[in-house]
Formats: sequence, structure tokens, C-alpha cells
Amino acid sequence: MPARISARTESVILVFSGGVALGAYQAGTYEALLEDGSVRPSWFAASSVGAVNAALIAGSAPGAAIASLRRFWTAGANPSASDAVSFAGSTGRHAWSWMSAIGARLAGAPGFFYPRIPVHPLDRATSLYDLAPTRAKLETLVDFDRLNAGEIRITVAATDIESGECVLFDTARGDRITCDHLLASSGFLPEFAPVEIGGRLIGDGGLSANAPIEPVFDEPDRARRPIFILDLFARDGGRPADLAESLARRNDLIFGNQTLGRLKAYQKACKAAGDARRVFYLSYRAPRHEAGPERLYDFSRRTIEERWQAGRLDMVEALRQLKHGRARDADTIIARHA
Repeated sequence: MPARISARTESVILVFSGGVALGAYQAGTYEALLEDGSVRPSWFAASSVGAVNAALIAGSAPGAAIASLRRFWTAGANPSASDAVSFAGSTGRHAWSWMSAIGARLAGAPGFFYPRIPVHPLDRATSLYDLAPTRAKLETLVDFDRLNAGEIRITVAATDIESGECVLFDTARGDRITCDHLLASSGFLPEFAPVEIGGRLIGDGGLSANAPIEPVFDEPDRARRPIFILDLFARDGGRPADLAESLARRNDLIFGNQTLGRLKAYQKACKAAGDARRVFYLSYRAPRHEAGPERLYDFSRRTIEERWQAGRLDMVEALRQLKHGRARDADTIIARHA
């Protein structure tokens, strides 16, 4: 059972990055945080699927967030032979991970998206897939009145497709977050369509700030709350052994370096201004049996569960560092379970 949160718990800020099906990792981190009970999130800054996870948490009644996350991530997750059959070594798992990802690319992922099928030869679709199943889930699982009530601050990062600017929707500044905002922040072209909001065409947050640390560091925090960054792309990794691993490694380096490079600059500026922060950086380092650059589209139940458990273990280690380590203000702690 989750630990009961008391008045003595420490308030923290969580930053959730985007990463499609890798987002199950963040669900696991939150489960570990809730079970520990020593900290409580007071602010989520999130992008893309990270914004979806944040909404599922903030838009659920106390004690119901894990159930909402479970229903989102496992109800409708692609079944696969690897869920029921054991293979010797990692070769079989690698093959089935690829089959799951390719299946999602061709036929969609039940409960998440399906391919757009033009009904007329002159149809000009701007995306490959329709997120209607995700919308239906969110409208069922998220209480948007609760989400916008202000108990937990929510900042959703997205991108203006025309200007290229990062766009922030923030409940603390009077913005009302709706399902459209979550789908807009998930509009990663050309896979998923942007959404028009307030006359602007708004797309995926990852196109400008995949892990949106900017709003967190741009605002002085007298309480100096610890910041947990939950990145779905790990900058550190092994040497690629083939072309698929090279492509996957490129994606990890692009997004992982984007986050850590910006973090380093902010930490330096904050320290100079006397507003130093403690930051715990967690990132999903995918095992080699996953589907290389297409692992973002592996929605098989077994893979979703593995990512969930990886996040859970990484957060256990991060909380251990917070409580028993020697983390000081202006430190960045890279937390990952052994």
C-alpha cells in the first residue's frame, strides 16, 4: 500500500519529458515516489507523453493516480507472443520488440492511436496517425476540474508550429489545461497532428523543450524544492553494435544532451544568483533487446511493464540519495539503479 503523505513530507518539482511509449518509465517513478511517502509533488512541468502522465496524476483523486496510470498504460497495450512465451537469451525478445513496434507503425497501437486512412485521393493529411483512442482514454481517466483546481501546479510545454517558439500553458498563471492541450503537446510531426489552440497551431513540446526545465529555473524558488527530471532518453550508453543501435544512440544523444546541456547552464546561472537548486536526473536507458530507434512504438505489455519497473527502481535510488546522500544545493545527481 502507498505510504500516507503527512504534513512533514518534502515538496518537490517533477519534470517529465516526452518519448511516446517510453513514458511508462515515468509512471513507475511516480509509483515509487508515492510508496516512499517522504516527498510530494507540488509542480509538474511536462511535455508530450510526460504531460499526459502529469495530467493522469494531477487529474485523479487522492490514492487513485496509480490506478489511472495503470489503466492508461496497460489497458489496450499490444499483446504479443513475448508476453506469454519465454525465449532463451535476448535474441527472441529483440525480435518480438521489433515486431511489436512494426505492428504499431503499420496498424496502430490499440488504445493509443490508429493510422489515418484518407477517404479521398485529394485528402491532405498532415500526420500518419490519429490520437482519438488516447483522447477517449484521457476524457475518461482525467478529472480536468481537479487538474485545474491548483492543488498541484501543471505546466505543459508545446511548440508553435509556425513560429517555432516554445509555448507554455500553466495553471498557476490562469491557463485551463484541457485534453486539446495534452494532445497538442503530443503532436510530434509527422506521426501525430498538431492542434489549433487560440488561433495558433500547437505541436509537440519535444520540438522545442522535450524536458521543459525552463519554467522551473526561470522562476525563483524561495523554498528551494528539489527538482526531479524524468528524461526518457539517456545520454550515457554503450557503443552501437549495428545500424539500428546507431540510430537509437543518435536519438538518445540528441535529446539527452539537449536536456543536460541546458541544465548545466541553468545550474551555473542559478548558483551565481544565489538561487542554487538540488537536481536529481533520472533517465530511461533502454536494454539492447528493445527495438532500436523504433522502441518508442513498442507498446507490448511486457515492455511497458519492464519500463515501469525500471522507473520505479531508479526513483527508489534517487530518493535514497535525497534522504541519505550528500546532495547539496547546485548539485546534479545522476540517479540510476545498479
